[in-house]
Amino acid sequence: MRHGMNIWATIGLLLGLSGCASVYDPAGNNFLNSFARPDPAPGNFFACYGYGCKYKARIALTLEEWRDVQGEFDPAPEDASAERKQVAAAVARFEQYVGRRTGTLVHQQDSRLNFGDPTQLDCVDDSVNTWTYLTMLARSGLLRYHGVAGLAHRGTLLTLDFSNTAVLVEKDNGERFAIDPWLGEAGVPPPVIPLELWFTSG
Repeated sequence: MRHGMNIWATIGLLLGLSGCASVYDPAGNNFLNSFARPDPAPGNFFACYGYGCKYKARIALTLEEWRDVQGEFDPAPEDASAERKQVAAAVARFEQYVGRRTGTLVHQQDSRLNFGDPTQLDCVDDSVNTWTYLTMLARSGLLRYHGVAGLAHRGTLLTLDFSNTAVLVEKDNGERFAIDPWLGEAGVPPPVIPLELWFTSG
């Protein structure tokens, strides 16, 4: 499990977050407004790394790489549960291609602080990047059963147990799911957790 963010680099953004169990609309999210493109495309998007999005790289997937991502949805899912598994596999595929370009496809240290290592990702990097990946999947028509929400946040600066995650919303019933690569290793399918459980599992 990876813990951490560059506290000093992102403290101003964190102070803008209120509450310990909130989901934010993409248009009103400080991290997304600061670090993400509103219209990412496979041939033109940004990826964060280095803790607190200290570094940003402009990424352009090749046609072959994008076809590999699309291939995670073949065959088409029969239901929302199957689609969430495909989404997790697609996020892992994105992480592999992005990580090869940024140097982040390495073991992620279990540390709250980062002492200048650009290969490491924290929950800000992971949540913003995952939101970007999910948004590209949605804009490309690959999500049949889900929409993409903003980021969810838990914890506080006082307790230093804060975390962030990208969120999928099931279209039929509104149930929300955390897609959280911060809970695993880079380049492997991340956990997909009902958001209410994610809020209480930190």
